[in-house]
Amino acid sequence: MIRLIVLLALFPGLLFAQDTWKDVYSESAWKERDIWQKPNELIRYLNLKPGSQVADVGCHEGYMTLKLSGAVGNQGKVFAVDIEQPKLDRLNKHLEDRQITNVTTIKGTDDDPLLPAGALDAVVILDTYHEMDAHESMLRHIKDALKPGGRLVLCEAIAEARRNGTREEQERKHELAMRFALEDVRKAGFSLVYQADPFVDRTAEKGDKMWILVVKK
Repeated sequence: MIRLIVLLALFPGLLFAQDTWKDVYSESAWKERDIWQKPNELIRYLNLKPGSQVADVGCHEGYMTLKLSGAVGNQGKVFAVDIEQPKLDRLNKHLEDRQITNVTTIKGTDDDPLLPAGALDAVVILDTYHEMDAHESMLRHIKDALKPGGRLVLCEAIAEARRNGTREEQERKHELAMRFALEDVRKAGFSLVYQADPFVDRTAEKGDKMWILVVKK
């Protein structure tokens, strides 16, 4: 205890720094997340319109899912995919509370989001691609689910200190540099539409910055 007090006295920012690595995924953090995540820009890059069909792969509790629901309207459809049932359960509760009916939740697998073939105008994978091990299989299934010209938007984080690390080193820290994802999507046969690094600065929230990669089938 004495040692901790001495450390805090010598480095007063230590406690604050630890406290800033926030949970940005639960509903309680969504309003603050709106300030830095740039959700409207993500939706713009998805090229959606009323009636579009889109998937949020790695939806967590539904931060982007709910926004996508509004973007495609009542005539559109959102497929919210996650491999963890508790997250889908919380999302289903959000949908019920808000009386949202244009979202279908899907419990995917490690290598397949189980999306309908040839049905989607766009797919977003937000802060989740780094968790996937079966990249080739996942991208193949996503490409199969997209209509011709359909878009895939990837948005991931990487800390400056780990940008030059190996893929394995980065993924152990739940991060990924854009160069690895760019190699994956090119290998999968996607065409590049847009890229930006950085796209989002969330240094204060999570100690890193996020890039964005937009590709099409």
